[in-house]
Amino acid sequence: MKSELKNPLVLMLFCLMTGMFITISFLETPLKFQVPGITLPAALGLGKLMFGLSSKIQWGFLIVILILMSVSWKNYTKTDFIILAVIFLLLALEQFWMLPVLDSRVDLLSSGKALTPTPLHDYFIYSETAKALMFITAIILQFKRNTVQ
Repeated sequence: MKSELKNPLVLMLFCLMTGMFITISFLETPLKFQVPGITLPAALGLGKLMFGLSSKIQWGFLIVILILMSVSWKNYTKTDFIILAVIFLLLALEQFWMLPVLDSRVDLLSSGKALTPTPLHDYFIYSETAKALMFITAIILQFKRNTVQ
């Protein structure tokens, strides 16, 4: 069996996006709370800034990926487009529902208000984990197998 790429540019963009995403969501986020002397409001403000920027960058990557996949659509299966749709859906849920609510909570906490716990932060973590799995799956799916006789 021989392996071929469906579209090298799509693979490159998925790899870049996944690397950036994993670095921010799973490395920078927990590490900022380990920095000596950083205050909770500063760490939360940094998280708010980083997740907002990360979401915008992900939208850009995904739109370009969708365009490139559409141009070479014959190389892609229904599964490829379903994976992409799930990523778009998760990103939209985060961008338009979770992040605005979590951002307002950060603002309230930073101003000294006490808040009751909410499961929304857990939902966000689940969404980020699901996106990571979808990105990795999308990368794997960029390779197609051809039987050489």
